[in-house]
Amino acid sequence: MRTLIQVLACLVLFVLGSCEKESFYDGDHFFIKNAGAEMPVFVKGNIESGVFILFLHGGPGGSASLPSFMPVSKELEEDYAFVYWDQRGSGLSQGNPDQATFTVDQFLEDLDLVVESIKLRHNSPRIVFYGISWGGALGSAYLSTGNYQEKVAGFICMDSGHNLLEGIPKSVVFVKEYAQKQINAGIDVGYWTEAYNWCASAHDMTIKENYFKYDAYLTNTNAYRKDPNQEVQGPEVGALGAMNSYLSLSIFFNGGYLRPNFNVLALNLSPQMAKIKIPSMVIWGRHDGVNTIEMGFDAFNSIGGPDFTDKEMVILENSAHEGYMEEQPLFVSSFRRFVNRL
Repeated sequence: MRTLIQVLACLVLFVLGSCEKESFYDGDHFFIKNAGAEMPVFVKGNIESGVFILFLHGGPGGSASLPSFMPVSKELEEDYAFVYWDQRGSGLSQGNPDQATFTVDQFLEDLDLVVESIKLRHNSPRIVFYGISWGGALGSAYLSTGNYQEKVAGFICMDSGHNLLEGIPKSVVFVKEYAQKQINAGIDVGYWTEAYNWCASAHDMTIKENYFKYDAYLTNTNAYRKDPNQEVQGPEVGALGAMNSYLSLSIFFNGGYLRPNFNVLALNLSPQMAKIKIPSMVIWGRHDGVNTIEMGFDAFNSIGGPDFTDKEMVILENSAHEGYMEEQPLFVSSFRRFVNRL
């Protein structure tokens, strides 16, 4: 009898798990295989809308799979289809891509395969790029290369790392000024004095070792959240959801291999972004310490050049790098307004 109860309990758990699993898997899921990488693509949301938002995640080495569980994503999926693609060496990507494939050109080739696959699988819908941080840089590079932009209806560029050559030194200044405020407030004076002195030494930020040193200080500032204590809505997936969804522990480890082997520290796409002639919206957190507001104005001014008018800039006045969480209502309304006019 006890054995029978155990078997029935296992069956109940299996059925419940299977039912919950289905809700995570609604949509179109496939892999892009290219140059040693096997990259998952998850299409969710309002596929019937004919508008597909291709999300370009940050990093390099971030993830699109985890943001697909964000409340802001679910809200926007009511209106549009969202395409979540984990780039090579990132998120839930598989395969064994060689370090030699970690180049901007290779990422552009991968991205174009995603675009073409969406067009083939879904009857050539309108595709809108939505790139955050490194994703904004990747979108900028794609749209300013050849005739690629003819395949895309619009571009949302958020807190972009499109010009790290000029942008990272500005972020170093942000860290230095933050360190000074901590010293003045008597907070962890030893650590922040060390940070201040290092940032004041004008290191060459195109050298990876210097970048990672600065980045360690940066993560201890409020560069990502203006108010780190603000309650925000994170990914809506708990332990049971993670077990029954497509998430796995690899989401936390893949980027650790990509980041030190993909050097984009001298990247400067600003000059070539004048080639972008599709409707664009630049969204930036006023207090972003990763890619500072100066780089937001640089992105806006660079897209299409000085005479291009089909572009707009939205500044999130109470946000840092993660404005999609810090000021979600304004972000969502700006997003919808832009996409709906395309």
